Amino acid sequence: MGAQLDGTWPMEITNSATPSSPLAPKHFSSPTPVCRGFNHRFEQYITYHTGRRTMYRKEELPSVYSHPDSSVASSATQVVKNFLSENDSNIVNWQGENDAANPRNFPSWKKTINIACIFYLCLVSPFTSSVVAPAIPDIMADFASTDAYLSAFVLSVYVLGYAFGPLLISPLSEQYGRLPLYHAGNVLFTVCTLACGRANSLGMLAVLRFLAGAGASNVFALAPSSLADLVAKEERGRAMALVGMAYNLGPAISPTAGSYLNAAQGWRWVFYLTGILGGAGTLLSMICMSETYEPVILRRKAAHLRKQTGDKTLRAKSDTGPGANKIKAFREAMVMPFAMLFFSRPIFFTSLLTAVGYGYVYILYTTIPSTFLETYHWAPKKLGLAYLGTAVGNLIGMVGASVMSDSLVKRRALKDDTRPEIRLLPMIFWWPLVSVGLFMYAWTAQHAVHWIAPLIGTTIFGMGAMSAIFFTGTYILDAYPLHSASGMAACSVMRSLIGGLAPLFSHKMYQDLGVGWAFSLLALIALAFAPVPVVFYKFGEKWRGQERYGGRVVSKATA
Repeated sequence: MGAQLDGTWPMEITNSATPSSPLAPKHFSSPTPVCRGFNHRFEQYITYHTGRRTMYRKEELPSVYSHPDSSVASSATQVVKNFLSENDSNIVNWQGENDAANPRNFPSWKKTINIACIFYLCLVSPFTSSVVAPAIPDIMADFASTDAYLSAFVLSVYVLGYAFGPLLISPLSEQYGRLPLYHAGNVLFTVCTLACGRANSLGMLAVLRFLAGAGASNVFALAPSSLADLVAKEERGRAMALVGMAYNLGPAISPTAGSYLNAAQGWRWVFYLTGILGGAGTLLSMICMSETYEPVILRRKAAHLRKQTGDKTLRAKSDTGPGANKIKAFREAMVMPFAMLFFSRPIFFTSLLTAVGYGYVYILYTTIPSTFLETYHWAPKKLGLAYLGTAVGNLIGMVGASVMSDSLVKRRALKDDTRPEIRLLPMIFWWPLVSVGLFMYAWTAQHAVHWIAPLIGTTIFGMGAMSAIFFTGTYILDAYPLHSASGMAACSVMRSLIGGLAPLFSHKMYQDLGVGWAFSLLALIALAFAPVPVVFYKFGEKWRGQERYGGRVVSKATA
């Protein structure tokens, strides 16, 4: 008996041939007596379904596939296989727009579970970056060190891991999918964070912190692309805001937890707690998360069909053309984030703007202890409360930015204007808040005005800095859909490098200039970036059209 197609996993085929067209197989023109009955029925089938058709399910197949004569079945099978291969119709795709295997069509409960897992991972990863900040004095005392640069490095080396992790995670995810990279990164993060609690030297602690940051960077590299896989463009802003809230609330609230835990149990338990949180996230993702990367899902679909049908020519679209060479594709994917960062003006300048705000956040985190312990004479146990101003600002910025961004995109779409640069327009209002907040923090702290005043300044600053991460993230996802992971990796590299290195120089600047002039200088630098959203709104589409990275260009080029 010939091979039967059971249709367990339907395959979509695109073809434009009919039995009367020049592209049709020769079997249709002069059928042999053996296959005449089959050809007649198959001809009717193809004629009716010209253009698009799914792989035939068992109940839809012509009866000749069950013919007791193996020669008849074999001949019929060859007819089908010849038709598919001659028309290059053996490429596996979705079964229409409503295919349930497409992540965009997952049930609401399944999408919610995936987004909830991503939210949790995005909360724990940056939570760990600054939870250790209040414990730095005790760590340095335990290891008998007074080096100010080294104390800042212990905090910021974790963020440097964020810079290097995505360079490997992003290209691997495009070969093997998002899910395995989530799991591998989560395991690395959990093991290294727990090991930090057993470190017996500052060098060992720094290395483990770096590796933990590299593992935890999986959420920075993959979460935005996972949301783009799951959520339609018009609703993506809210999902991004939810995850962005986790990104930014984590490092804002963790110092409060870290200060109390350090006072009660010592600095080693700060790492044990975050390791336990990471272990919970690892188990949660392994149990609840699903693969969402389309090329990998289709690749698995093609493999399933090959096994079921015996047709070795069936393949996913991602396995055809230049990208079919996995080694070459991996090498190009490794280079892609750097290529996009240095040769794409939209990627470079939006990443730089985001990196400036991110670096300022970590400068604040490393200098807040000096300000509130020395100027306001707060007790170490109370120090974590000084970081809540930034947390509130992050929350306001993310919620406000998401509502404004999605509303603006929908209104412009009604006017047939779907340029991704629309995502950057609200930054004209939000970004100047960075400078306003820094100026307020600088001079109220300099003159020891009531402690609520500098906290209000950090709130205003948080609104501007963290909304910038949201706007640039959604812009990259919309503008570079084919290379969103690489684009986000490029942004993450620059953001994490500046965020990791800036605190190393902030202590010297803070000591030499004082809090007033040091943060005024940072505010003036931020103000110089204010025209960036306007420039890219006017010229961004034109510049993307000149690139070779697949940036999305729409026909309407003017507002």
